[in-house]
Amino acid sequence: MNATSAESPPPAKPPLWQIVPTADYERPTDSQPATLQRRWRALGRLLLGDDKGEAAPARAEADLRALPQLRLANLVPPIDWAPAARALGAPDEDTHAPVRLFIGQPYCDHAATLAHWACTHDAVVLTPPDSAQILAADQRWLDDLAPAKGHPWVLPELERCFLRHASGLELLRGFLARALSGALGPGLIGCDSWALAFIERIWPLPGTPRLTLQAFDGPALTRYLMQANRGHVRFLSARSGKPLLPERPADGKADATAAEESTCPELRQLAAHCRGNPGLAWHYWRQRLRAAPEHQPQEQAEEAPHDPPAGADRERLAAADEVVWVAPGIETPTLPAESGEDVAFLLHALLLHRGLDAEALGALLPIPDARMHSHLLRLRALTLLEHDGARWQVAPLAYPTVREFLRSRSYLTDGF
Repeated sequence: MNATSAESPPPAKPPLWQIVPTADYERPTDSQPATLQRRWRALGRLLLGDDKGEAAPARAEADLRALPQLRLANLVPPIDWAPAARALGAPDEDTHAPVRLFIGQPYCDHAATLAHWACTHDAVVLTPPDSAQILAADQRWLDDLAPAKGHPWVLPELERCFLRHASGLELLRGFLARALSGALGPGLIGCDSWALAFIERIWPLPGTPRLTLQAFDGPALTRYLMQANRGHVRFLSARSGKPLLPERPADGKADATAAEESTCPELRQLAAHCRGNPGLAWHYWRQRLRAAPEHQPQEQAEEAPHDPPAGADRERLAAADEVVWVAPGIETPTLPAESGEDVAFLLHALLLHRGLDAEALGALLPIPDARMHSHLLRLRALTLLEHDGARWQVAPLAYPTVREFLRSRSYLTDGF
């Protein structure tokens, strides 16, 4: 090896936010040693009892307390989807097709990503029809669509343009016919992954570039959480007591090499459990954060010097001493054993449409209204569903359970 090659810099790490063709999506998997280790611990608990199967946790979860919502919002701010929008690139990058399709994974806000993209590229944002227009096949919505000369267009939510009903597909077919033929000019369509799985059954999309956000593996998730950590907070594992995130550099930038080398097994497992979905991982991470009992900071304060530091020194010390504990796991909602086809129909409809209001559910499902409302309220009480004031949706922490429930019953699922 010559001197020049020996001194060549290492290859650059890939950017955190990558938009890739769906064929290049690489879902992370849990490492085999970690999987075997967990199985071995489970076997030890079974054979030796809970008190001998593994070491006592550094912090018993019963001794920790939940964080207030305001503190959680500061520790885990909402995901900024602007970097994903920048990774989408300019509108003229794919000149061989008039339209590109951006597929959003559940709980990854593809509408927000495309809103950022539209602002950056001065694109015209198309508003989807409402439920009444869809069921009435109101052609005026299609007639109002016209090419925006000199500007690309964006439809952020294709899943809002149809209802799975005999009368709910005509506007979707009409829109796709115009968009994919180039009649509307160059455009970008956002669509939820579950909705796309259904749409492809009624309108194949050959030749249309399909893009998505690349999966976050353990190192990528570590980099993201390092960047999101606004203060110098130490996140410690309640199981082992060890830090789960490496110390952030002084310049505040999360180094990709450091994240690769310092990724803990817990974050690799979280990335694998969430199938590389950063939006889902965000919810899981947020729900696992805990605080030590309130009396401990007081005890530490009593041990501190009587002359308190002033100004920036006091703020620095307070930030440096702040510890947030990460619970080893959270209780995942489970479906009742007696859940039947009514529940499956309901959950599948909610995922195919990325949420529905009660009126739309009544129009789509062969379930009497009283029974449907009973299911909705029961599933919400079991934390399997949530209601945002307008739509019913599958709760993020229940999504893996619901997805597996539908897959095991051979329901159509998404590709992620």
